[in-house]
Amino acid sequence: MNVRLTRMVSLIVCLGLVTSVILGRESDAKLTKKTVRADDGLSIACEVAGQGDTALIFLHGWCGDRAYWKHQVDPFAADYRIVTLDQAGHGESGKDRKVWTASALADDVAAVVKALGLKRVILVGHSMGGPIALLAAKRMPGTVVAVIGVDTLQNAEFKMPEEVSKKFLESFEKDFKETMRSGFAGLLHEKTDPELKNWILTRAEAQDQQMALGLMRDLIGLDSKKLLKEAQTPVRCINSAGGFAFFTPTAIAINKKYADYNAVTIEEVGHYPMLEKPAEFNQKLRDVLKEFATKK
Repeated sequence: MNVRLTRMVSLIVCLGLVTSVILGRESDAKLTKKTVRADDGLSIACEVAGQGDTALIFLHGWCGDRAYWKHQVDPFAADYRIVTLDQAGHGESGKDRKVWTASALADDVAAVVKALGLKRVILVGHSMGGPIALLAAKRMPGTVVAVIGVDTLQNAEFKMPEEVSKKFLESFEKDFKETMRSGFAGLLHEKTDPELKNWILTRAEAQDQQMALGLMRDLIGLDSKKLLKEAQTPVRCINSAGGFAFFTPTAIAINKKYADYNAVTIEEVGHYPMLEKPAEFNQKLRDVLKEFATKK
């Protein structure tokens, strides 16, 4: 192989490596699949990768699953122990819980932390995963050192009008899949890749309807002010800057009244920044995590 050809091959290889990092390839890290028993005996499916004194536990949102974090495992596994889990009722976790509540999901997170022997934890929660992370942090003082929300916890004082939430629930009860389709259209930015839109919707539609409705009813009644106060841990968010129908502006000044809170935003993404712009999201997450790095 001559020198010029060798250089070309090297360049192609380098470009391929850079591109895979930028696009956020699916994990090459060594994943260990585990099943943890929740306090009520339900099975919680999770995957563990990486190493480090601090564990990042990634909590997906309502009707999601652990694959929503497929672009985060590799980039952070070199520095952190990574745990992605299917919250109860979702993905491969158990679905026979009689009553679906946010509190029970938080208990599940605490059970995973205990089963894996984790001593220092940062909870990263998308959407529903944000309040679940706050509830879980309250259960594990001294173990959870921070909660990082992803397009969630935007305004602790916002409350959906009762008549709106009632109609919303009625629509889901009448036609779950059609309401899911119309609703998800309002959660995505016009620039979101169509294939990604379909990927998100397909996974959401496949989730258990009884669980989904039960959790939605419970989540609507949560008091964000109380959750932020009682978590007793720093809260940082990586939220969308807007551009979609169901966008909620992030009110940093309001949230600071209830917790040690701050947030950054990402432009031209909808409700799923970790999937829509994984490279930019990962950089934002890395920047946020610097604040909570252990001192060498």
